[in-house]
Amino acid sequence: MLRILLALILCAGAVFGLAGSFTASAAQHTQTVHIEVNGEQQFWQHAPLNFKGTTYVPLRDVVQSVKGNLKWDARSKTATIIVGRDTLVHQAGSDTIRVNQVSLSIPASSRTVNGTLMVPVRAVANALKADIKVERTASGQMNVGILTDQVSVLRPEASVVDTYLREINYPGMALIARDGKVVLKQGYGLADKQTLNRPDQKTRIASLSKSFTAASILSLAEAGKLDVQDPISKYISGIPKGDEITLHMLLSQTSGLPSAFGRGEGAALEETVEEIRHKTLKFDPGSAYLYSNSGYVLLAYVVEQVSGMSYADYVQQTILEPLGMKDSGEASRKVHTNSGFVQQGKGWEPAPYYVSQSGSGTIYSTVDDLLKWDRALYTDQILSQETIETMYKPYSDKNYGYAWILKENGTKRTVFHNGSGGGFATAFSRNLSDDVTIILLGNHAGMDMTSLLNEVEARTAKALNLQ
Repeated sequence: MLRILLALILCAGAVFGLAGSFTASAAQHTQTVHIEVNGEQQFWQHAPLNFKGTTYVPLRDVVQSVKGNLKWDARSKTATIIVGRDTLVHQAGSDTIRVNQVSLSIPASSRTVNGTLMVPVRAVANALKADIKVERTASGQMNVGILTDQVSVLRPEASVVDTYLREINYPGMALIARDGKVVLKQGYGLADKQTLNRPDQKTRIASLSKSFTAASILSLAEAGKLDVQDPISKYISGIPKGDEITLHMLLSQTSGLPSAFGRGEGAALEETVEEIRHKTLKFDPGSAYLYSNSGYVLLAYVVEQVSGMSYADYVQQTILEPLGMKDSGEASRKVHTNSGFVQQGKGWEPAPYYVSQSGSGTIYSTVDDLLKWDRALYTDQILSQETIETMYKPYSDKNYGYAWILKENGTKRTVFHNGSGGGFATAFSRNLSDDVTIILLGNHAGMDMTSLLNEVEARTAKALNLQ
């Protein structure tokens, strides 16, 4: 899907009647409109029209221009449109377009103009995964440029995985790559009630953020500024048994610290650290495994204490900028991402803003940027390969390393991690033996990402003849 670069502003001088039909007697001549699709001039039978600030375009003409197929049911006044692997359904006069299995709200109802179904341009562009750009010349001619989806990728060998994700109504973004070459990059479901997810969509990645925290600590270790065997008491006072808990234990989830902490929006990192000072350990440090968000919050605070930067700035300057991850960073309300959704009754509603804390789940990213992160971990660009191997080594019976979980099947070795929170559910799998990358950035709460990842891995392996 491609975002709409500019809203169409076409002054047609048309007036609509109360029933939504065009009042011809009040119409004025529409200026010349030059229309191109992917650089090729088109000749629409009906010109776009503007009414009360909303621009309408002829649905059939648009569909034909993007080489889709439209079937019209006169009895129900319903258009069914097939474009690629997508099916769109719209009933004349309604304010929704059904795209595959989701209902997309549109800003204004469609209207019938002299027998032609006209649909708001923003809605049809979004539903058809097209960009629309308009320019007005000095003579008053309107140039309308339509660019069909240039972002999605689906190689034939990955179509079976795409079919599976569609069948289960997976919501979010997905990417599969072999040797760094993308074979599937798709968006599924809604980004919000009026926008479809697109594969270059910025989204919250939840606990996939932890790999950036672990890498930050290890980069400071490589610089000689800390040692992973240092006790946390060297950097933060007042942590229970802080003389016994090492940075290694925090990284490997073996510190004994409980996971939960307050999620008040705007809470400073220092406030969360103060809360952790009053926690009770679940077991003696190093004696067992317990997944702990609190431990990674402490690691983020160590990054700040040692580097003299904020956690966000350190990750940005040390990892994201060198790798060209321009669509990634620490989330805030100022950064637009898609919405997380939570189930309410039989439907799904946008979740409240996802509040986490630095180090544990605050990063936003895209599938493209995370592929850059994946590729960097095969090089020495951010960390040496010797250091990276310490991230993959299991330090407990749960096979948890440093923000990666090891999974071995015979001679095959895969590392992965998953995450959830605020209506988001994510997973990142890296088959180190066959160099297959799978990134799933979902935006519905409650998905079993471990099971989903296993299923996608199995189908991918079969599709790529890796079994």
